[in-house]
Amino acid sequence: MKPVNEFNKVPSLGTLERSNNWGFGDAFQLLCDYTNILANAFHSGKPGFVKIDTALRDVWTTIEDSIIDGKIRVKSGRLVDLSEGLLLTENPNIVVIDKKSFLSWYHRDKQKIVQYLSYADLEIHQEEFLDRLAKMDPLKTPHPKTNRAKRDRLREDYISSVTKKFKDNPDLQFPDFNNDYGLQKLIRLSGLPEDKHPKDSTLQGWIREARKKAKVKPKRGKQVKK
Repeated sequence: MKPVNEFNKVPSLGTLERSNNWGFGDAFQLLCDYTNILANAFHSGKPGFVKIDTALRDVWTTIEDSIIDGKIRVKSGRLVDLSEGLLLTENPNIVVIDKKSFLSWYHRDKQKIVQYLSYADLEIHQEEFLDRLAKMDPLKTPHPKTNRAKRDRLREDYISSVTKKFKDNPDLQFPDFNNDYGLQKLIRLSGLPEDKHPKDSTLQGWIREARKKAKVKPKRGKQVKK
């Protein structure tokens, strides 16, 4: 575990509020106090370290995806400078983002962030501060949905995502999807208990449906020359 360095020290909330631009690392730290969370989990030998790391990584990559999609604007730096990820990026503030677009994204996608963090029993670190700047009321916890409803929603989202992947690459096979980080994140975001996550046989069925929607044929094995 790397030590906390100068780049992990978040400016005061007052400084951030007055600024129009935020470092990627500062924005991420407002969502989750990752330096303290990871250090405490690591040094205490907490069994849930992997789970915590996964939850934080989900938030990190979601911000990256939102930058790629144009929902969050970059003012300086390159996204490739964050390619080493959560634990190895020495200075995440090398990428500077537009505060206004980040807050708009937060306002729109806050529920996703809450769900990612809840996977490891975490909460948004500076929720009140971000809510105030994003001019939104505190999130009201919706009535819990049934596992059946969560599973149905996951099925729709999973098939939709796999369909797009098939259109980009018709030769993809089940192991490609089973190891896909984005699809695994969809499953975690579903809110289903781990013992209710879809089995491989179910996922294979969903993938077949996606293949039909994408109108691509399964890859056939190479013919053996006689």
